[in-house]
Amino acid sequence: MSHPRGRDLRRAPCRRAARSDQPAEAAGPGAPGHRWQALRVRAGHIETVLIHGEHDALGARCRDDERAAVVWHQARSTVDMIAALLDLPVPGTPHAPTLARAAPIGLWLPRTSNR
Repeated sequence: MSHPRGRDLRRAPCRRAARSDQPAEAAGPGAPGHRWQALRVRAGHIETVLIHGEHDALGARCRDDERAAVVWHQARSTVDMIAALLDLPVPGTPHAPTLARAAPIGLWLPRTSNR
């Protein structure tokens, strides 16, 4: 199945890190206990997506400061989550989320990318 933002999803610059509760040889993407996390830093904010499976992803945008205050987060399917994050207005522009809210459970957020 193709997503209308597929080309944008492939071009989105991010740092990826595989995380797993199992040895790398035993777990592949989608295997139980296997997760992928991608991070992107832009305009004083950190955007992150934690992928558990094709239909289970959690995304957030937080400020890149000592407290890493979350200003947006949602849980959706992986493709929809990444598209929603790409559709957010650039931080600091009109309609960009700014109100701090509680971080979602299960999402690791860095305290700052500058350390």
